[in-house]
Parts: sequence; structure tokens; C-alpha cells
Amino acid sequence: MVLISRPPSLLRPLRLKQLPYQSSLRLFTQNHPLLLITRTSSPRPQLPYLSQPSRTAFVPRQTARFLTTENKNYVKEQVWLAAKWSAVGWSFFFLGVVALYGINQEVLERKTPSPDEWSFFSRNHFRCANAAVKPDHEYTDWAQVATEFRRCLERLEDSDIDGKGTAPLAPGLDDIRGINPSAFDISDKSYAWKEGYFQVVMQCARASEHIDNMVLDTSRKIVFPKDVVIGPSNPNPRPCPPGAESAPREEDCERAYAPPETFYLKVLTGLGFSSRQRIEAALAYANWLEIKGLTDSADETYKWAVDIAASALPAQEAVIDKDTSILRVQEATPPSPNLLRAATALATHRARSGNVTSALPIFLSVLRARHASPIDIAPATRSNYTPFYVSDPTNTDIGSFINIVKSLFTPPTYPAEPPSGDEPFLRQPASTPDCAEAELMLYIGEILFATASPGREDEGLGWTKQAVAIAEQGSSSNDVLPENRDKCKACLETGIANWGAMVAKLLRESQSKPVTSSPWSSWFSNSQPESKESKWEDELRAVEETRMNLIAQGINSKLAAAPQRTGTFIG
Repeated sequence: MVLISRPPSLLRPLRLKQLPYQSSLRLFTQNHPLLLITRTSSPRPQLPYLSQPSRTAFVPRQTARFLTTENKNYVKEQVWLAAKWSAVGWSFFFLGVVALYGINQEVLERKTPSPDEWSFFSRNHFRCANAAVKPDHEYTDWAQVATEFRRCLERLEDSDIDGKGTAPLAPGLDDIRGINPSAFDISDKSYAWKEGYFQVVMQCARASEHIDNMVLDTSRKIVFPKDVVIGPSNPNPRPCPPGAESAPREEDCERAYAPPETFYLKVLTGLGFSSRQRIEAALAYANWLEIKGLTDSADETYKWAVDIAASALPAQEAVIDKDTSILRVQEATPPSPNLLRAATALATHRARSGNVTSALPIFLSVLRARHASPIDIAPATRSNYTPFYVSDPTNTDIGSFINIVKSLFTPPTYPAEPPSGDEPFLRQPASTPDCAEAELMLYIGEILFATASPGREDEGLGWTKQAVAIAEQGSSSNDVLPENRDKCKACLETGIANWGAMVAKLLRESQSKPVTSSPWSSWFSNSQPESKESKWEDELRAVEETRMNLIAQGINSKLAAAPQRTGTFIG
């Protein structure tokens, strides 16, 4: 038996010859039925789309597959959750901003009510402008205040918006910085609309007074003070503060706002305003003229206010002398509160101007007219409007809490119409201090002391001491209204300063004069003649004790820093 041997090449397993350019990894783009693609056997199958191509293979470079079916679903889910929660978050943020804006507007509306007849944007401009006016110790951007009130005034005078039923008395006039200079006839409007319009006009005038020394840079729409403008009219401009905009050029600047008289004349020459509103505008306009140094024009405007108040009386000739503005005291025809106010303002202006011979008779006639007026038997009533966040601290029961909660959901009402001021004046009972009388006595005391001959200053000092006593009683009395109590505190501060200055002046005069005594008086009497110097020293100590007692009682903290004035008081 012959054994046939197998060739050596057939003893090894058959193996396909691998080309050098073939890769050992199977790409997911190849269609191959095998699951095992590595040389070494593995208990776990390796899927082709999870393997990475070889870097050394001579095949075209292909991108690995990162986004699979499972990854795609996960990404879709995360994108949906991110979009949903982003939408929820931004919705809550937007609603929170709207709620905060509404609460802020509600607080401002209760603080400064606006008429219900106005549109939303007019009321919004009115509230924002009033909110921009800061207290005296804080900075107020009067340019912003003027802009907001101007926008509100434009809407109120526009017949297509809130000015329906109003008409300009002088149509066709050119606007002054966006303001129609013509007066309007608002007779057909309600009281709330008229009062709101009056407040807007007066606030525009107030803002115009504060920015009267400013200009508008038309190239940048920015308001600058006049003293920083670069131009021929200002050869030495004041440098702008660090961080501020660069100074404007004179050729690019114009008036920042309409002049104040534009707004005052709207009330004085317009139709539909009450006597109280016209007198208030006249007094404010006269005060502005006085500040500008136009004394004669200011005097005429004060006289205009007196004429407005007198024209509303049925028998004005029996109440006031039109030539001298001195009131006639007659119980049958008492003056009106408007007339007393206008006459007092006129006398005050003339006293400041140095015309004390004309001011003193007017002051005395006003004081006599107040004393001769009938007594008001009705108790003084407080304002019918109280903000929702103000409560009586003495009432802490559950009822006050319920009232506060109710007020949160009750819309605020516009304040009722106050008295016109044309009715007969009624003075307060003797038990109630009158701060207006204390103010008149201070003026009379200053004039008498400043114009008295040497040795006769006691009369002016007596008027001042009596005014201080009335003001002290009014500042601590609970029967006085809050607004009158503040006036009493101001009178008390001024009265104590005047009292101390008068006594200090008399003390200096007594020290400059030698004290002479008769030998016969010392012979028949054991006591020396009373020295005037010691008298005024005691008086000065009394003034200081009164001031310190008021500071200790907390009546007026300004008395702690009240300067002791010396010299002339009038002028």
C-alpha cells in the first residue's frame, strides 16, 4: 500500500491574500454580512457604525457617525425641554415686569390722582412727570420733567385726543418749542379735567423756571447749561464735569423750553378757570418777575391778582380801595380768602422792595379785616383723600386692617372740588391759633422795628414776640390742620430768628452807650438804676431758652441750626 503525502502548501489553511491597501476595519458604508470585523475573535459583536476607521489605511477619509437614532431622540427631547422652560421663564419675567409696572402706576395714581376722562398715555405722562419731581434734598432732572409735562399738555390741547370741546383763543400762532402759546377755552370741561389741565400748565411753568438758563443742542438732542456753551457770546466757558458729554457749540444750540410766561398767561387769559386758579397763576408769575429783577412788572402782576380777587366780590368798592389796595373793615361785607391772600402777597412784595410806607397800611388792614370777620362755627375738615398706604397709627384693631385691604382693591377717586375762595372769610375761634395772623404780625413787627426811631423799637419787638407765641401754640396744637401746622413751624423758626436778632441789636446799642445815673437818685434810693444792658441780656437768654425748649420738644428741628440774623430785616 502506497501512502500518498499531501503537499506542504496544502497542510496550511487556505487564506486569502490581503492587499496592502485594505483596512482591517469595516466602515459603516460597506455592505458586508460579517459582524466580526477584527482579526482576533471576540465574544461581543462589534457593530460597523461604532468602529473608527484606521488612520493608516489608504482609503478616503470619512467622518465618524456621531448622531445616531438614539442620540437624535435625546437631542430632540433636550431641545424641546430647553425651549419650553425658556418660554415659561420669559413669560413669568414679562408678567412680573407688567405686574410691577401696574403696581407702581397704582401707587403713583393714588399719590397724584389724574382725571378719569384722560386717555391712558396722558395719565401715564402725568404720573411719570410727577414721580420725576424729587424732594428738595434730592436731584431732580427738570429737563425730563419738562418733557413729560409737555407731552401731556400736547395731548390735552389736541382736539383729536383729549382736547375735544376746547378751542384756542388765538389760533394760528407758531409753536414755541412744541408748545402752543395761545390760551384755550375750557369752559365746557368738567372740574376734574380743568383742575388736571391747570396742574399740568403750572408744572410746565415750574419746570421752565428751573431750566431757564439751559439750552438744547439740536445736533445731539441734549440739554446743557448756558455757561458751558462754546461760542462768541461765552468767551470763557465753564468746563463740563468728568464723564459728561462734550460741550456744545453755540451755532447748534437753541432755547431748551418755552419761557414761563407762556404758561402763566394760558391761565390768566384763558376761559373756564376759577378765581383761585387765576390768582395762583398771577402770584407765581409775579414771583418769577421779582426773581428776574423786574420789580415794576412784578408789582403790576400782584395788583392784577388783587383785581382778580376783588372782581369776584358783589360789592368790591365797599371792601377795598383800588388805588392803595387797603382793605375797608366792614362787618356787613367781609373780604374773601382770595382777596386776603392777594393783598398780603402785594404788601410782602412792597416790603421786600423797600416800599414799607405802602406795605405797612396794607398789612394792618388785612389783620383788622381778619379780626372783624365772623367766626367759623363749623369744625375744620381734613382732605377727603387719603393714600391707601397711610393708616391711623392709633387705630390698630382688625377694622383698620380690613379697611386697608379694601382700599387695595378700590380704585382711587379724584379729590372733590375745594372752595372757590370767593366766599366770605370766616376766622377761626379764639381757642384755635391762626398761623396766618402770626405771619402778618411778623411782617408788621419787622417793619416797625426797622423803621422805628432810636429808643422806640419796643413796639416792633412786641409784635414779634406775640407772633412767636401764636406760632408756638399752633405748631403744638392738635386742632390745626397738618398743612397749617407746617406753616406755623416755619413762622416759629422765622419769628425766633427775628426775635433774637432784634434783641442782639438792642444789646449792642445799649453797650455802645455809657450808663449815666443821677447822684440824687442814688442818695434817696439804695438800689442802682436798672441797666438796659442787663435787660437785653436777660431777654437774649429768654430767646435761647425758648429755642432750646422747642428743640427738646421736637417741634422744629431746624431751630437747632437757625442763624441769629443781624442788621436790617426788610429788603
